[in-house]
Amino acid sequence: MEKEDQQYNISKPSEAPVLNISGKVEPKRNPPRSRGKKQPAAVPSTISVVPEQPKINPTTFPYIMGRVLLKTNDPPAAVPKVNPSDFRQFLCVLPLEKPACRKRAYHLFISNQNELENDSQNVRKIYENRKDIKIGEQIHLDALCARSLYHRVQNKLTDVQWNKQRNIFETEKIGERDVWNMSQKLYQFENEEREKLINFAKFLVATNS
Repeated sequence: MEKEDQQYNISKPSEAPVLNISGKVEPKRNPPRSRGKKQPAAVPSTISVVPEQPKINPTTFPYIMGRVLLKTNDPPAAVPKVNPSDFRQFLCVLPLEKPACRKRAYHLFISNQNELENDSQNVRKIYENRKDIKIGEQIHLDALCARSLYHRVQNKLTDVQWNKQRNIFETEKIGERDVWNMSQKLYQFENEEREKLINFAKFLVATNS
């Protein structure tokens, strides 16, 4: 009897697979987790992560130097932005005309790029309510050192009448081109002062001073 059962089990055909005629894809089911058993902890990787080398350009160069010299990946402190125009200096000259006495006056003052507008307005306000004075167009001399140019103008203009503060000088009114002629003379002083400073810089380089 047992032999017949064994033969029957061996000869019993396996069940035919069920065909999926609906077209739906049945999701694969994960085997049930056994309760009470903990999953083994993940083994930490022992491979060290090497930071990617940045491309060399003006932006990444400080980072590269930090890695090489300081041996750190921390970014350097931000460098404050500097606007070169903030360091521009001007010797300003405000031409004035005194029609009653047929004289011209020139008010000199020093300013810079940031304060030029305010300084110019403050000087003009001195003469705005003067009915005996006509205000002309202001002259700006772009100087490497405005104070040095100021002293050159004071020393070179010996045929004019200076006030006690030596910031205003007067001349006789000759014609309508007086202001233009004075501006050309001032521009000449500016070129001379610039050439003097450049030659002095060349001297320092040549003598390693």
